[in-house]
Amino acid sequence: MPTTETPQLTPSCGLARRLVGIIGSGMIGYDPFSRDAWSGISYQVFSRLRDQDCLARAFGVEVGRLRKTLLMLRHINSNRQLWRHHYYMSRSYRESLTDAIGRRLCPGDFNSDFFILGAMYDVPRLIAGRSRCFSYHDGNLAQQLKSPYSLKNLSAKRIDEGLSFERRVYERTDRILAMSQYLRRSFIEDYGVPPSRVSVVGAGINLEIPERFPNKRYDSKQILFIGQNFVRKGGPLLLKAFREVLVTHPTARLHIVGPSQLKLSAELSRSVIYHGFMNKSSAADLAKLNELFRQCSLFVLPSLYEPFGIAPLEAMVHQIPAVVSRAWALEEIVTPGITGEHVQPGSLDDLVDCLRRLLSNPDLLQNMGDAARVATLERYTWSQVVSRIIGEITLAQQAESASSLQ
Repeated sequence: MPTTETPQLTPSCGLARRLVGIIGSGMIGYDPFSRDAWSGISYQVFSRLRDQDCLARAFGVEVGRLRKTLLMLRHINSNRQLWRHHYYMSRSYRESLTDAIGRRLCPGDFNSDFFILGAMYDVPRLIAGRSRCFSYHDGNLAQQLKSPYSLKNLSAKRIDEGLSFERRVYERTDRILAMSQYLRRSFIEDYGVPPSRVSVVGAGINLEIPERFPNKRYDSKQILFIGQNFVRKGGPLLLKAFREVLVTHPTARLHIVGPSQLKLSAELSRSVIYHGFMNKSSAADLAKLNELFRQCSLFVLPSLYEPFGIAPLEAMVHQIPAVVSRAWALEEIVTPGITGEHVQPGSLDDLVDCLRRLLSNPDLLQNMGDAARVATLERYTWSQVVSRIIGEITLAQQAESASSLQ
């Protein structure tokens, strides 16, 4: 049952009003303090907001089991990927998720402002002007549809429903907090959000800040890939590129972390070491991952679509330069020639040429690795990100308060 407790009105964090935090859907999770929800981002953000006295409360929702089953049957398709995309894009699912949030709200919540992750639900409709609403995003549907990863044969009706729903939410959100400049531009250009209502706050690494490796080697020719969604993150392309790289660098090794299952042909499996999924909540898995960070001299993520990309940053903070797609937020995370390199999304030749060149120059890799660690620590820690989030919300609250006094 929802609580009716009224939050205190004088938070010590500097906000005029505390926040009610909301997360939901099967896409990103529905426990705000789970280390698995939204790739660990939810835990990082809500834990820090709570610790800084910014949260009145936080909760998550999912559509009830019976309703979920009925909605899934409504969008059934023999292609499981299309089925999943149509289900999550549909207005019926998103409105049901919104209604589930509405049932969790209580009168005391409107003494606070609202902070939501994503736009799978229409919280501004529920608030109806009684409080402010702020949202935090790594991507949006418009950019996903434009990417090489976008599925063919998506229903035009479902696409329109998804885009229309998001546009309505963004129009009534007081401040949109984006992880990247590219995403800020998308909200402005793809959805018509006024520039004054979209700010960039970034994102952080989901690991404890590691000590610097004092004697890290860069002549090992060991490459690291981390990505649970192997296809979207360019895994198949990397395997093909690595096969070509072995011609000139026969001692090279490719470590693959993330996918829970991976079947490789004999041709593609040569010198590839598959580690499977590693849980960051497991001390044993963290130790294995840390050893890979110590061994590897190059990180590669040739994604076909990447809303933000925290895995490259986690490699970079371990002094590993990153090769990433020249698109989305990845362009902002990695500075070519300084902290890594960019490659054209989907280009096998570009990726092969880049890997061959970098593996031939360990001194360059070392310089890039050192610069990558510095760049990550300067901007991409969660303490910095949450400070920016609090700062943006404070400015919005102060601006509205000043306006009401005039």
